Amino acid sequence: MHDMKLNASIVQGHEFSKISSHIDRVVNINFQCKVRPTALHIAVLHNNVKVAALLLQRGADMMIAPLKKSVTKESECTLLMACKQGESHEDMQFLLLRHLSDCSRDQFDSAALKKIVRVAQYAMLYCTTRISFAAEKMKTKMIDVNATGFSPLMFTLIHVGLYEENVDKCVEIVDRVVEILDKDSTTLWQRYYSSKIANRGAMPPFTGGTALGMLLFFVLKDRQKRCTEFAEYMAGVERGKTHMLQYMPATDPHHNGMVQFGIQRDAEQKCIHDKNLTMMRYLANVFAPCLFAIMLPPMRMALCMGMHARLGNQHGCSVGQLNGDIMNSIFKQLVSGIVTSPEEYRCMLY
Repeated sequence: MHDMKLNASIVQGHEFSKISSHIDRVVNINFQCKVRPTALHIAVLHNNVKVAALLLQRGADMMIAPLKKSVTKESECTLLMACKQGESHEDMQFLLLRHLSDCSRDQFDSAALKKIVRVAQYAMLYCTTRISFAAEKMKTKMIDVNATGFSPLMFTLIHVGLYEENVDKCVEIVDRVVEILDKDSTTLWQRYYSSKIANRGAMPPFTGGTALGMLLFFVLKDRQKRCTEFAEYMAGVERGKTHMLQYMPATDPHHNGMVQFGIQRDAEQKCIHDKNLTMMRYLANVFAPCLFAIMLPPMRMALCMGMHARLGNQHGCSVGQLNGDIMNSIFKQLVSGIVTSPEEYRCMLY
């Protein structure tokens, strides 16, 4: 009974003192049923940071997934659910991350640790840069960091590259990613590998690739395939019109209805195709060169250091005579090449 009153009070936005009184009477703070999730889920959904803090003090578990799966944003534990709700829930996200940081790794089982890894991925995709850095710092503390699995950048590129159809939304996410990478570009050089691949047989097509390699040779390849499928679809439509005239002449009472249905269906497919083309142009001509440009400074530094260490004392070697202008020309050509002929850089990026 007190649990029902507590959830109702949070939903209806009652005074904190009244909600606190209900919390004091609840025996099982993590109680839920198929009709309603835990009180912490309700507090996160309604962005009530003060109530969420009190529930955490009482022992609320933010790793519990709700039993009810049909409600939007309730398919994850409260920690991931808060990240999915984006920038508007920054205070809530900080609260949960601070509470998680106060815990020890031994408190969590393997399933919970997998969720903690996903927090950093969700943070880059959905949250502010401050949350993204805080989540990465928390993950480093809680998890034995290694090179396996998707990095937050890889997760974001795959998710946005394959599933996002709104260019404005993509630009918003990309701007946030670039801001993060400008402060820490090390993740651009990480390569995908999963320790479980050997047991699965066939390897994913992006195995061994950098995040930029995934974007160029997996995501854009998938989007190009959609263009091919649309061309095949339109060719099939033209063949279908010819056959329809044979079996359903214009005098047929159903002819006009079928024509209108086809026009509407083709328009919907054309709209999807146009959005795909727009996304392809942005990813290939704006986002990929931007990521590559961020990768170039450390590449240039490594080359300069290598030249200094290996060729500095060999005055007869012409490579050692490269000046700053020539070096800049070389790397400008790299930036241009990643747009015009990315396949030439496959060995470097993929």
